[in-house]
Amino acid sequence: MKKVIITIVVMFLVMVWPLGGLWEIILKPIIGGGVEQSFIYPLYVGIIILAGIIVGCTELIIKEIRSEKRDK
Repeated sequence: MKKVIITIVVMFLVMVWPLGGLWEIILKPIIGGGVEQSFIYPLYVGIIILAGIIVGCTELIIKEIRSEKRDK
């Protein structure tokens, strides 16, 4: 779980805070598109972060369910 949280925080810092334009350099060759599609890139970053949060929460729930089964 710690790895997931650390990864999400690192992605947030790289994508948003000091290197805000770096994601455009990374995503543009992969996704393609020109200036017309550049407004969509922040949405892609948000989807990536949201997917990381979902994975982290799912992992936490699975661990809780397994610990409850062990206790019974």
